[in-house]
Amino acid sequence: MILEKEIVQEKKGNVKRIQEIDMAKGILILVMVTFHLGLFNTKYPHACQILYAAILPGFTLISGYLFSVGKEPKKFLKSIRGIVVPYIVFELVYLLGIGMLGKYIGATNTFDGGVLALLSKIAFSPIGTYWYLHTMAICLTVYYLVNRYIMKGLSGILISSFILYALSIGITGLRWGDVIYVIIGFLFRNANVVINEKLKSPISILCFALIVIFSDNISRVSISCIGLCLAFFGFVFDLKDRIPERIINFISYIGRNSLALVLFSPLFTVTTKILAPLFAFDDSGVLGTISCLSLIAALCLFCAMLFDRLSLSRIIVGKNIYSKL
Repeated sequence: MILEKEIVQEKKGNVKRIQEIDMAKGILILVMVTFHLGLFNTKYPHACQILYAAILPGFTLISGYLFSVGKEPKKFLKSIRGIVVPYIVFELVYLLGIGMLGKYIGATNTFDGGVLALLSKIAFSPIGTYWYLHTMAICLTVYYLVNRYIMKGLSGILISSFILYALSIGITGLRWGDVIYVIIGFLFRNANVVINEKLKSPISILCFALIVIFSDNISRVSISCIGLCLAFFGFVFDLKDRIPERIINFISYIGRNSLALVLFSPLFTVTTKILAPLFAFDDSGVLGTISCLSLIAALCLFCAMLFDRLSLSRIIVGKNIYSKL
């Protein structure tokens, strides 16, 4: 009877941890989409700088933390296929889209090269938010191969770090400022650190504010930026105990569908520039940002459901990508 209670408590604890991680992913992906919206980043460039430098790395950190390096080769190949294939497909669509329609919709990114330039972009220098999939595919592959065939544990992470640093010198789209957070995630996982317990703190938001105020250099590779990222996680994990359950469930739902937003949001973000004139009356840009963010999230979730229904998700990603509320 005692054992059964312990098992129930362990299951409840696992559910809670998963929900907290999903909530963090939900907030991270919503923030990421927000600072890509012209309505927001033109009004609040300094806030976008802080968000881009401090909060975005959290997405790569948590991805590194969630990666299980002990997978059998067949399972690893299946999981890496679920990153590489959608990256190639969606980056190709995005590049062709902005190449043909970019000047009409006012896209910030541009592409006007030929086939070789297209292949070069996909292999070495991705445009848009798909850099995340590009970075994760390289980082996870290197770490997995090193861990399986050269060295395990902390030594394996150090060797992987040297290899990834060398690759970042030659591959434009593989930025060391992004890679370092994936490595931090690996380190947390290797040390069996339960981040949603260890980082949780009621004073984390104060720490975040103090670092922003007193830091002279907020860049991805700076100690202050790493501190901001960890403080942000501490705030998010602590937030779960302070907001209504319905809000938690909704943000966790967005987190479970973060892949859908990563894949589809760049296709819709550029088109929201067309809606900007409708919110010209709002000098703050807040109403337009919330409206466009809600629209993009809804369209991404709809596309995920549609892709699942048409079996396109299994063809491209290798599994269904939509998770129910």
